[in-house]
Amino acid sequence: MRRLALGEQEALAPLMERHSQRIYRIALSYLRDADEALDAVQETFVKAYRHAARWNAACDVGPWLTRIAINHSIDRYRRGRRRSATFQPLVEGDHDRTLTTGEPSPERRILNAEMAGRLDAAISDLPARQRAVFVLRHHEGMTLEEIARMLDMRLGTVKSSLHRAIHGLRQRLEGVRE
Repeated sequence: MRRLALGEQEALAPLMERHSQRIYRIALSYLRDADEALDAVQETFVKAYRHAARWNAACDVGPWLTRIAINHSIDRYRRGRRRSATFQPLVEGDHDRTLTTGEPSPERRILNAEMAGRLDAAISDLPARQRAVFVLRHHEGMTLEEIARMLDMRLGTVKSSLHRAIHGLRQRLEGVRE
């Protein structure tokens, strides 16, 4: 990142190699569309390149890039570029053979897809701060302290946001069972 801040364009490739998968997972958890998430990853690195001089060399680059990705993903989501629903067609042919392979039945796949859709919708309905904390904790596996540093929040605020997010999800998903 130091080289990029000094104007070395070739420093962008190693930065992308190191952080693109994590940035993609974060963007995908917000946007729920692979193409949208790839676009968000590209835009994140474009913004990082354009604003490399703003990066504080005393800080790690990972949290800085993550913050850019989260902000960009939230902006894309708010602009109404929501994911389109995708449906997996049922397997054609003899269903008995499919059932004996250990794969879930077509009915189970549909129920799982419906439950995943409800969970995605419930996460999307959370306020931005709660959604960010929830995604970083449960999708990225970050500690509460890491989240607090990354989002520039107090630890107590992170804890209460996570608690409220989980409580909100429980309320939205009440009665949904496998």
